Amino acid sequence: LTSRMQAITRRKFGLKRSEINFGNGFVMDVTARTVRHGAPDTPEVPLTKKEFDLLHYLLLHKSRVLTRLQLGEHLWGNVLEDDSDSNYIDVHIKNVRKKLAQFGSADFIETVRGIGYRAV
Repeated sequence: LTSRMQAITRRKFGLKRSEINFGNGFVMDVTARTVRHGAPDTPEVPLTKKEFDLLHYLLLHKSRVLTRLQLGEHLWGNVLEDDSDSNYIDVHIKNVRKKLAQFGSADFIETVRGIGYRAV
């Protein structure tokens, strides 16, 4: 799965290295599974595995609205039901925004009311 996601990243963003630049100086290194703001010697944004996977999936589908169900299926498989009242995704989105805000701007993830989220 990791190899497939790296291949998709290379094709989509045309990068020789496994890095995604996503605005305001933030850089995601897919191979090292790190997110940094600024120069390579700056501290990493401390994301959990799920938070990193969520942000990476949103960036791979940048500008496309992803439903909570799509995000849940990507992160956990088919364990979340379509009509689930769980707020797992919302909590992880909130945590990613909060952690990115500590290093700069957190406005990369847009909420689309009643549908899901989009990376902008």
